[in-house]
Amino acid sequence: IQEFIPHGASDIRAFVLGDRVIASMRRVGGGWKTNVARGATPTPCDLPEDYEGLAVRAARLVGCEMAGVDILEGPDGPLVVEINSQPGWRGLQSTTKVDIAREIAGFIVGKASRLSRKEG
Repeated sequence: IQEFIPHGASDIRAFVLGDRVIASMRRVGGGWKTNVARGATPTPCDLPEDYEGLAVRAARLVGCEMAGVDILEGPDGPLVVEINSQPGWRGLQSTTKVDIAREIAGFIVGKASRLSRKEG
């Protein structure tokens, strides 16, 4: 059982890649569920700096270099409610000019290059 957190029928998805958030969106639903797959509307969202830090720390705590971090804005401030290690980004891509697939590919290529130099 999880405590219900009043959140105004919206939440924030922050897409973490490495040590930064590359894109974020607000998901607005008709009720307490705010999944885009369940009909919520993705809208652009400029993530406050403290939310970005929260998302990056949350992903790092569970060992994810790529994660979709879901944040509720509750009455006592932001709360991380879910960390997705294999996040989808279809809804998110519609709200940002960032080419998310390109960012992910660049991150992987850069990491592979650093690892091969380390081992070589």
